[in-house]
Amino acid sequence: MTKEIVIAAYEKELDWVSRLNSDVKVTIYRKGDIIPLKENEIKISINKGRCVHTFFNHIYLNYDNLSDYTFFVQDFPFDHWGNVIDIINSSEEEIPKNASLTIGGYYGYHNNNFGTSWYLDKSSQVGVGGIISCQSNGHPQDLNPNIDVDKYWNILFLEDNNIPQTYEFMPGGHFVITKEQIKLRSRQFYKKIVELLEDDVNAPWMIERLECYIFNDKFKTIL
Repeated sequence: MTKEIVIAAYEKELDWVSRLNSDVKVTIYRKGDIIPLKENEIKISINKGRCVHTFFNHIYLNYDNLSDYTFFVQDFPFDHWGNVIDIINSSEEEIPKNASLTIGGYYGYHNNNFGTSWYLDKSSQVGVGGIISCQSNGHPQDLNPNIDVDKYWNILFLEDNNIPQTYEFMPGGHFVITKEQIKLRSRQFYKKIVELLEDDVNAPWMIERLECYIFNDKFKTIL
């Protein structure tokens, strides 16, 4: 089994990475120019799409060279996923046991002792475990007047899928996913998501709310 952590970095140092086991491949993408780029970091010159763009861009670029398990996290994940290092260093069997939400080979995590801690309701649409829900306009969590999740649903999913009355998603957007689960969708599908994230400043919040559908073959996509 191969494991890889993909870190979306901006302004924070990453001293905590040294606590990962030596068998974990570490891939760090950094946007912005706040601190000097380290030797093992990959610069993303397009500073758009927040961490969501970093994650999907990695999937698109590495579609034919994915690790068995990929852990997608921000540069300081602990206020969303408190035991992230323990999970990454754990065995394959422990990964699903500790997940907040499971969709096949997708595992969403939300546990923390500081930061925003959301109460998770039981999923009725996407998988087994806990989620939070929002309306198409992002309410109640996001009051940005430009959020329209239905718009992106219609771009990414076929018409024979009923638009959800509410959207289920994992707060914080940190997740683990198997190579096989990623490949339920085509490389061109992920390219489309990257393009959306680069073209629309509001896209990260909408794509994050669709991740439990994007990585779920229960829902049919355009590509």
